[in-house]
Amino acid sequence: MKINCIGTGTMGSTTRGNQSILIDDILFDIGSGVVKKLEEYKFKTKDINYLLITHAHADHFVDLPNLLIGRSIRNENNNLLHIICGKGIREKVVQLFQLCFGDGVEDKYIDIEEKFNIKFIELSNEETFEDQNIKITAYELMHGGCKPILGYILEKEGKNIGYATDTILCDNVNKICQKSDIAFLDANNINATKSHMSLDDVVKMQKENHKCKVCAIHRGDYSHEKYLNIKFPEDGEIIEL
Repeated sequence: MKINCIGTGTMGSTTRGNQSILIDDILFDIGSGVVKKLEEYKFKTKDINYLLITHAHADHFVDLPNLLIGRSIRNENNNLLHIICGKGIREKVVQLFQLCFGDGVEDKYIDIEEKFNIKFIELSNEETFEDQNIKITAYELMHGGCKPILGYILEKEGKNIGYATDTILCDNVNKICQKSDIAFLDANNINATKSHMSLDDVVKMQKENHKCKVCAIHRGDYSHEKYLNIKFPEDGEIIEL
């Protein structure tokens, strides 16, 4: 299995794009600039069948109109796109489309599912979505006052891939690491804030969950050479699992 690191940075990073990973036809997060990054790396957006959105901040979901409208313009809406997200995210997506492309037409996107051949699967803490291809479990995280904010575990081909970014260190981050073969964790800065983990938090998760390979993403532009046991992937990097 190949994990493609589309973006590994934060909104403040000048050297990396907003965080996103792609595993086969499964995309995690779609913040500003992600669609163009996918195209730059020669991935076809029509092949994405699952989109996992952690929360409704710009660097995690605001590129969704570019994805859906681009597919529509190119007549690439044949495959159903499952949008897996927290409760209430559908409403925020409709508001985003209305703001950006409403053109003054009230309720232009009230039928957004039919318009773009998408299906929202809104999950709460430890709820799952499963079909014949994958299993996704959602975990509620803590990111300042932002709600909902979710991390995920993807179960595919006998492997568990964890994703817990834009969060402080909390029980569910540890739970994701305990259950994952590889986990992508928030490493916004060296020091913790009220909304983000620190690099020391990431190191702690690696030490306490030594069977899980920990990757630091959602990173600012700081030096990390001394953190030898943590992987710091860059944009465009491919991780084999």
